[in-house]
Amino acid sequence: MKNTWKIIGATFLMCSFFSLVCAQSVVQGKAPKLVVFVNIDELHTEHLLALRNKFSKHGFNQLVNQGAFFHQADYGITSSYNGAKQLNMYTGTYPCVHGVISDAWYDLHKNEIVNAFAFKAEDEVNHPDSGCVASASVLSSTFADELGLMHRGLSKIATVGFSPEDNAFFTHSKKAVHYWFDRTSGKMVSSVNDSVPLWLNTFNSMGFADLYLERQWGPVSDLKQYHEYMSGQQSELRHFLYNMNGVSAKGLRYQNIPGSPYGNVLLRDFVASLLINEDFGKDEHPDMVAVSFSCKPFVKSTHELFDAEVEDMLIRLDGQIESLIQVIKDNIGLEHTLFVFSSTPAVRWQSETLQKSHISAGNFNGKKTSALLNLYLMAIYGQGKWIKGYHDKQFYLNHELIKEKNINMDEFEDIAAKFLLEVSGVQNTISADDLRTNNYASGIYDTMQRSYYYGRSGDLLITLKPGWKEEVEVSQHQSSLSQHLSVPLIFYGWEVPAIQTFRKVMMTEVAPTISTILEIPQPNGCDSEAILEVLPNN
Repeated sequence: MKNTWKIIGATFLMCSFFSLVCAQSVVQGKAPKLVVFVNIDELHTEHLLALRNKFSKHGFNQLVNQGAFFHQADYGITSSYNGAKQLNMYTGTYPCVHGVISDAWYDLHKNEIVNAFAFKAEDEVNHPDSGCVASASVLSSTFADELGLMHRGLSKIATVGFSPEDNAFFTHSKKAVHYWFDRTSGKMVSSVNDSVPLWLNTFNSMGFADLYLERQWGPVSDLKQYHEYMSGQQSELRHFLYNMNGVSAKGLRYQNIPGSPYGNVLLRDFVASLLINEDFGKDEHPDMVAVSFSCKPFVKSTHELFDAEVEDMLIRLDGQIESLIQVIKDNIGLEHTLFVFSSTPAVRWQSETLQKSHISAGNFNGKKTSALLNLYLMAIYGQGKWIKGYHDKQFYLNHELIKEKNINMDEFEDIAAKFLLEVSGVQNTISADDLRTNNYASGIYDTMQRSYYYGRSGDLLITLKPGWKEEVEVSQHQSSLSQHLSVPLIFYGWEVPAIQTFRKVMMTEVAPTISTILEIPQPNGCDSEAILEVLPNN
């Protein structure tokens, strides 16, 4: 009977702006009872500032005005992969320690690209039920892992996203439950298939995704007031009205929903139902949930900071943030909940836009460059496949062939590096040997050294010039950044003071901050300090 009322309560909550349901008392404690991580893909600090007059008082503005708002948080690595960036925050360290250098890397032994998400160690291949699919690629613990260990598995840990990759690296724990949106069925699915809870079946039976398929997406207000048209120089407005229903070549009937405002609504409703029905934040063991929203529209493969669709998604998402805060306030209490809001970055301006303003910019194609480099090396050293592979600004050399031809490796790398410096868009090159044998304390080579892991990283690494981006296969999880951009970082709720700071903080500082607040050990690879401004009595 109790479960039935919980499900009814969750449904009523979603349909009537999350009224108070299933209220339970929470024992007052020093540490928060619930930590909520909210990642908003492609959110920029500039969005929070430029659109604040369009946001409500209790959405993004509540976070900015009443939380600890860090305008410039930096992931501090050269990889374009969002998963590697998020792991910096989860582990308190960089790829040189946690091991995930990108979404994939070239395996010289297998002579193929291996995927970080699906990567399995040898023992996991023999024992496929030994852990989650991503566990073998992550070589250090996260704060969620440490929470689970400290509280003997009694802390509830869950992640919610649009795909299984969104929060795959949040924790190794088998007891954690990962939920994501299935673009084929339109249902929220779980990593635990043998014991699907009643409330999850009830949520899916409501058919929210089918309801959204029948809708269209147009601007929520007058297009003339959108940032894209603020100059008034456009000859005509670029009206937009998009259908949600569209089947891809892979049969993904619901593919458009995650890149629309309706996807964020669906995730908000699901998180509210999850928190209430699974009793998050209701006992003496702190719980964690991570949710990944997005302001990346499905309608354009390339978009910019203030495209009308991006702005429209953010204005609507502001309401979802407000209601999520409200449901937690009503059922758990802000004094017992710590929110951590951040984002994974994307390019602000496309190369074409920068070039029109006479700013140096362009597109770099790594695979074409790899082919050109191989031709150049053949002209010097003879026929052969000198470059075995390329991925994410890293070139993998053919060690066997170089050794067979009795070629000096240092000379070979130097010649290849000098060639790459002549390629348009390349700013810096460095060899893996230099990264292993030298200690760079600052600058771009320090960043490249933090991004390097022996056995996974390439033999030659490059960075691109500002304004340049790499042409990559269109993917939800792989951006084409040419540099590491700052993102917003906000702590809110619990005992967090209302402050704003413009000093740069590193995202690796989040893990020790969370560990300090929850009074748990830091991740075992953590080498960063906590953010003192967030801690009480500082």
